[in-house]
Amino acid sequence: MNTRIKMLVVDDNKELRQSLCEQFLQEGFEVDLAEDGDIALEMIKQKEYAIVLLDVKMPRMDGTTVLQELQKIHTYPKVIMLSVMNDIAIALECVKRGAQDYITKPYDPEELLQVVMKVLNK
Repeated sequence: MNTRIKMLVVDDNKELRQSLCEQFLQEGFEVDLAEDGDIALEMIKQKEYAIVLLDVKMPRMDGTTVLQELQKIHTYPKVIMLSVMNDIAIALECVKRGAQDYITKPYDPEELLQVVMKVLNK
């Protein structure tokens, strides 16, 4: 990649955040990390991200609430939801609120990369 794509990884699981960070740094992304939705929203207001990997269940502010708040921001990034719950109703709610895709954990790293690239090329 010539220009580094800015990505924000939002998950309350520190090991998963770090794993995603390492994976996408190796792919040439610029990656920032946030452990909850409140921090993520502040970061998104201060910096323009092309894509956000966003956990559904987090303390303080969950991923669906973050999606709802993102709609109030003039330009907001593309979002892929990550969740341990394989719940169609939650996935549909996330898409309704603006998520581009919904990936169930544990995920295949190669599959996640393919989904990220597909979403970025939309």
